[in-house]
Amino acid sequence: MIKSSSLLRLWIVTFVFLPFCSGPAWAQGSPQPSESPCLNSHIAAVVSRPTVANATDPTQCGVVEAEYGFEHQWVGAGAHHNDFAGGLRFGLTPNLDFHWYSAAFLNIADGSGSRSGFGDTWLGLKYRFVRQSKHRPSFGAFYAAKIPSASVVKGLGSGEVDHSLSFLASKDIHKVHLDFNVIQLLIGRHPTPGVDHTTGLALASWITLTRRLTLVVEPYGYTLLNQSNPAFASTMGGFSYQLQPRVYLDAGLDVGVTHGAPNKRVYCGITYSLANVYSLLKSR
Repeated sequence: MIKSSSLLRLWIVTFVFLPFCSGPAWAQGSPQPSESPCLNSHIAAVVSRPTVANATDPTQCGVVEAEYGFEHQWVGAGAHHNDFAGGLRFGLTPNLDFHWYSAAFLNIADGSGSRSGFGDTWLGLKYRFVRQSKHRPSFGAFYAAKIPSASVVKGLGSGEVDHSLSFLASKDIHKVHLDFNVIQLLIGRHPTPGVDHTTGLALASWITLTRRLTLVVEPYGYTLLNQSNPAFASTMGGFSYQLQPRVYLDAGLDVGVTHGAPNKRVYCGITYSLANVYSLLKSR
C-alpha cells in the first residue's frame, strides 16, 4: 500500500510541473489583450456551489471569485450544526486554479452543549488535464489540504491535517451538465497517531430549466472511515439562479438515505466573480 506521505508528494509534483507542460496561452510570447484568455474583459462566474462534486472547469483565468453560504444541518440524536463558510478561488492559468475555503463561523449543538467559533481552513489546487470534446468528457484532478484552525478544546475540529485527492470528469449532454468525482480522503486521527481513509463518489447533474434557472441534483456517498463514522449515502436537490453572468444564488436541501448519514441539511449561498487581477495589473 502506498503511504499517504508518498502519495501526497506525488500529487504535489504533479500539480507543480503539469501546468508548465501544458503551455498555457498567457505564458506564450507577448499576446495582445484580445488574444489572451487571461486578459479577457468579459468576466463570468464558474459555479461550484452547492455540490460535493467539483467540475473540471477551473475559475476563469486571472479572475478572483468569492463564494459563501449558510447551512443548517440536522446530524441526528438531537444534534445540529450551523455554519457560515466560503472562500476565494483564483484562476492561475486557463487550466489551473487556487482554492481557499474556511468556515468563518461554526456552531455545534449536541449532548455536550452548544459551542461556536472559527472552523478549519482548506487550501487546494485544481488542474484540468484535457477539455471535453463531442465524444469525450473533460478530465481533471483536485488536491486540497486542511489547515487545523478550528478549536480542538471546543470540539470544533480535530487539530489534525487532512488531505483530499479527487479525480474529476465533466460532460455536457444537451441541456444537462454532469460532474463525476472519485474522492480519496486522508483524515488525521485524534488523539491517536495515524490516518484513516475513506473514498467518496459523487455525481452532480446541472439541468437547465430556463436561461437563468438551473436544477441541481446530486447523489453522493462515502465508504467507512472508522468505527465512529460508517459508510453512508445522501442525495441533494437544489437550484442555482443567475442574477447576472458574474453573480449566482443557490439554495436547496440535502437528505441522508442510509443509516449513518446526516439526517438533512438546508443551505443557501452566493457566488460572485470580483475582478480579473491580470487585467488590472497590466493596465497599471
